[in-house]
Amino acid sequence: MNTQGQKHSLQQTYRDAEARNKAQTIRYRRAYGHAFRQRLNLSKKAKANGFVAAALIYYLIGISMTHSYVVSAPTFFWCGYLIAGGLLCCIATLLAPEDLLYVDRLSLIVPGRNFMGFTPKVLWGKIEDINLLDLAQPGDASDFVMQLKQVSGETTNIHLSGLDPEGLKAIVDHMRTHAPHLRGLSQLNDIDRFLDYQSGNLPQLSYTQLWESANQVTFGLTSFTPLAPLAKIQEQYSVVRQIAAGGFSAIYLIKNEEGEEFVLKESVLPSTLDEATKAKATEQFQREATILSRLQHPQITTVYDHFVENGRNYLRLDFIKGLNMRQYVSQQSGQPEDTCIQWATQLAGILKYLHGLTPPVVHRDLSPDNIVVRGDGQLVLVDFGAANEFIGQATGTLVGKHAYMAPEQIRGNAQPVSDVYALGACVYFSLTGHDPEPIATITAKTQGLSISDWLDAFITRCTQLEIDERFATSEECLIYLTSSRTSGGHKTT
Repeated sequence: MNTQGQKHSLQQTYRDAEARNKAQTIRYRRAYGHAFRQRLNLSKKAKANGFVAAALIYYLIGISMTHSYVVSAPTFFWCGYLIAGGLLCCIATLLAPEDLLYVDRLSLIVPGRNFMGFTPKVLWGKIEDINLLDLAQPGDASDFVMQLKQVSGETTNIHLSGLDPEGLKAIVDHMRTHAPHLRGLSQLNDIDRFLDYQSGNLPQLSYTQLWESANQVTFGLTSFTPLAPLAKIQEQYSVVRQIAAGGFSAIYLIKNEEGEEFVLKESVLPSTLDEATKAKATEQFQREATILSRLQHPQITTVYDHFVENGRNYLRLDFIKGLNMRQYVSQQSGQPEDTCIQWATQLAGILKYLHGLTPPVVHRDLSPDNIVVRGDGQLVLVDFGAANEFIGQATGTLVGKHAYMAPEQIRGNAQPVSDVYALGACVYFSLTGHDPEPIATITAKTQGLSISDWLDAFITRCTQLEIDERFATSEECLIYLTSSRTSGGHKTT
């Protein structure tokens, strides 16, 4: 592709990204007074004109009463005047709200049901769980909601009865794009059936069948049945909750009998594989797990042990508290350049340690989802691509996040320099808050980012598609990031 063609492609990619990130308003029929507003069906202009006219008339009547004989009239005249004012305020309160649910890439606002209630903005980054629930009382018609639970414990309900099919699809798509970290997001894969059921469009389906079909879809995201809460592992650990799941793997939060918390990564080989393939894959997994358990770095999560139980392979890792980079960055529209430089320097230092081992350890899954931002601003790598490689080689499928995978890794030939590509992609994400285009060289400034030339050059060089055009090693990345900084700012090297 020539230079002009590449520029056009990048511009189109940027426009597409901006379109995806654009704020949306979705029709929502659950705010207080919706039926009243729907019956009147007034436009915004008509409402505004009505409010102004009513206020003016009420004011003139008050002036008239003050300067006329009515002042000496019985008290009930004034009582009636005040009551009329109260009624006008009530009508204004019913007419003023917009029956719209607001979403953007950082937050959402759901209209409340309280008469005078204030509806707060909720940040995606502060939400950790989503659950599909039925809030109806026994004997009443179903009232399905998507309940969003924040880290603080507060909940926000989005009632399916307030959405039409197009609105439901829009909000679900928005969640998947801008809040992929939400636990329980898989429940929304078949949520349109719940809306159809509540609307009376599935008379042949019983309430029990509805939930059974939803469970089948949820479990269908993994090719096995994940562990249930309270399930016992190695007789001394119990499952607290599932953190994530997909394909042939799942991640859980577990705790031992003393209450210490750990992360458990589960990998399951398909039952259709022959025994020789299973044995070879398991041997490779155990070999890599042994290598990971020997890593000693303050910014790499500790791998305590690995084991096989009920035919499933497990890694037990340290539980690091904090938001991952995706959650952290989603709270703002990208991070300042200085913060991104600090993060890039830390990641390059971690990769230098891994690649300097004998033999070198290739991370293979460096991405915002696997990097935790601690309270002190330090980054910690919390997961490796060993399990992805284990499943991928056994099944012949590509496992991982394509936007952060170098071309040679996609072809099955991951090398230390493949992590360099992922490093550049992570820096781009930290600046913008959204994933880069897969299998592409990133030139951030041509996409409208206001960053220094030297940082743009760093990202571009990291993400070159040809290996010999990238930084040769993570150590070179670290040298670039440290030597290119001066007391007065940054300079291009």
